[in-house]
Amino acid sequence: MVIMGGENFDFVHEDARNHPGIPTAPIQSASKNNPGLMDVKSVATTSTDLETVTTTEREYAQSEKRLLRKIDIRLVPLLIICYFLQYLDKGSLGFASILGIIQDLKLHDQQYSWANSVFFFGYLLFSYPTSVFIVKFPIGRYVSITVMIWALILMLHAACSNASGLMAVRFFLGIGEATVVPAFAILIGLFYKREEQPMRQCAFFLGDGIAGITGGLIAYAIAHIKGKLAVWKCLFLIYGAVTVAFGAVLFFTLPSSPSTAYFLTKEEKEHAARRVEKNGSKKTGVYNKKQVLEALTDVQAWLLTLNSFCVNIATGGLSGFGNIIIQGFGFNLFSTLLLQIPFGCAQIVFVCISAYFSTFVKNARLLTMLFLMVVSITGTGMMFLIPEQHRVARVAGACLASAFSANLPLVTSMVTSNITGFTKKSTVMSMVFIAYCTGRIVGPHFFLDSESPKYRTGMKTILAVFSCAAIIDIILRLYLMLENSRREKMRHVSGEETESSEPEDIKDLTDREDLNFRYML
Repeated sequence: MVIMGGENFDFVHEDARNHPGIPTAPIQSASKNNPGLMDVKSVATTSTDLETVTTTEREYAQSEKRLLRKIDIRLVPLLIICYFLQYLDKGSLGFASILGIIQDLKLHDQQYSWANSVFFFGYLLFSYPTSVFIVKFPIGRYVSITVMIWALILMLHAACSNASGLMAVRFFLGIGEATVVPAFAILIGLFYKREEQPMRQCAFFLGDGIAGITGGLIAYAIAHIKGKLAVWKCLFLIYGAVTVAFGAVLFFTLPSSPSTAYFLTKEEKEHAARRVEKNGSKKTGVYNKKQVLEALTDVQAWLLTLNSFCVNIATGGLSGFGNIIIQGFGFNLFSTLLLQIPFGCAQIVFVCISAYFSTFVKNARLLTMLFLMVVSITGTGMMFLIPEQHRVARVAGACLASAFSANLPLVTSMVTSNITGFTKKSTVMSMVFIAYCTGRIVGPHFFLDSESPKYRTGMKTILAVFSCAAIIDIILRLYLMLENSRREKMRHVSGEETESSEPEDIKDLTDREDLNFRYML
């Protein structure tokens, strides 16, 4: 058999190279006597080797699929349910607002706005300590304990008799809920490869929509309770009791790492740890002050931070006052609660749309973010400008306005994809997180008590911040396009790319230092 050219052939997959059961030596295609010919014995040996490699590689791929499916089934539902309960408990004050808590506690002079804002003071304050505790203690046990603590704090809402008591429990609820998001982000990194992570992270934000749907139904059922205890107190007690029970389940079921996952065999634990070695999360632990300074002078970092701040001003306002606004359209209590279902469905649709385009369409993230802002501006305008007699059209506008809820995962994905350097990436993520909390704190204060239930100042503010976010998306895309173009011109002038013998994650270069780096749009 004649083999043209006499090249070496190596059919082993990259993952198979790291698997001890797969041969990794290249198969020689020519004999020593004649580079162009292969004798019968060589052909037979080559055929046998190829069949062995192909079979072993196929078996390895199948075992990895089985392992991934097993992790998905046992881990992801726990994360979804926990994040769903966190969103539900955090937003419980919004349901209580139309169930009588404002009147019973005699809240006035923006006290209800402060009750929404103070949650994020606690959330922000505990963000650093909890990141230390996540490292020091087993993640699974630590998360489950914090879940049960925040559930008990939520139940204490029912004991409030004045504004001061409400402020106190809201502050401590923020402390209790500050752990879930960073802890789950680390868990995802411990169990999944980098290319597998985005779709699993989207499950968190689908939990928001699911909470909107089921939260309205649960609140609708609770609103029919007749008894001596106020309905809003029943709401907090029931929500809290369910979360306490789930926290107990987490204590025994949520793993802290692949090595402690009770549902994996010894071989599967080793395989699970080996398959994520290339994630690079433990390659560097050095805090680089130079990278901090670079982050603070990076145009992209500040544009993403401003985008997060603008969008979360709207989030902070609508999460606390959305139900009051909808009731102000002319719906009664029960109809307002049931209308949470289409709002939750709309949120799920927009999260799925953004996940699809940002994952499968090249350089479409900023365009997707811009699309979400345009849809939100349109929806907010419909809520604000359509005459009062057209209630259905105004509700449709509210559904469109919920598109902004899919913005946060895209912002975080821009940080993780476009910012390199361990310390720089951590710094920029902190900037975005601070902007998130600050926006949520500021947002409710544009909704003035004197303007209830239309809140004209608040709605005008939302239109303004959505418009600013859209402009920021355009500016950021143009900036990154120009930067990519500049780097391409530099490469063409030099005629070659900069090479280094060290792997990228060992060097810990920032995106500004690595001129071969190209930004995603």
